[in-house]
Amino acid sequence: MIPGAALKFVLFAAALILVVVLVRRAFMRPNRATGGPGRPDRLRMPKLVVIIAWALLGVGLLMSLLAFGSGSMRDPVPFRIASVILVALGLLVLLVYGNWYLAPGKDEIVFRTFFGAVRVIRYDDIAGYRMIGRGGRRMLFVKASSGTRLTVDLTRHDVPELLAHVEFHQANGRWPAAGELR
Repeated sequence: MIPGAALKFVLFAAALILVVVLVRRAFMRPNRATGGPGRPDRLRMPKLVVIIAWALLGVGLLMSLLAFGSGSMRDPVPFRIASVILVALGLLVLLVYGNWYLAPGKDEIVFRTFFGAVRVIRYDDIAGYRMIGRGGRRMLFVKASSGTRLTVDLTRHDVPELLAHVEFHQANGRWPAAGELR
C-alpha cells in the first residue's frame, strides 16, 4: 500500500505535468481560427487565454453572488472585493483577447494593440530591430522610423515575411525594395 503523503505527491506531480503540457501546447500553436470571418491571415492569442478569461469571469460572478447576496457572513468586505477584482480581471482579459491580433503581409505587418489601436509597420520603414533569446523563446523587437514598436514571440507567431526582410537586411545591409523578395 502507498502511504498517503507519497500518493498526494504523485497525484500533485501528475497534475502539474498535465497542466504544464497543456499550457505549453496551447501557446506553441498559432490561433488562426478566430482571426475573424474572411481573415485567416490574422494571428490571435491562444484559445487558452479566452478560456481563462471566461473562468475568471464565471468564478468572480459566482463569488459576487455569494458575497452580495448572503447576509450570514461575519465580514463580507474582503470576499466582495475579491469578487469584484475577479470580474474586472476577467473582463479585461476578454477585452485584450478580442482586440489583439497580428497580420503579417507581403509589404507590411498590421497589428492591433491590447487596447484596440491599429498600427502598421512597413518593412522598408523599419529603423531598427533586435532578436534575442528569452527563456527558450526567440523574441523579435522591431521599431519603425515613425516610432511604432512591435514585439513578436517567434516561437508562438509565424511571421515569415518579416523574417525574410530581416534576413535580407542582415545579408545585404539594406532593406529590400517593394516587391524585391517576391
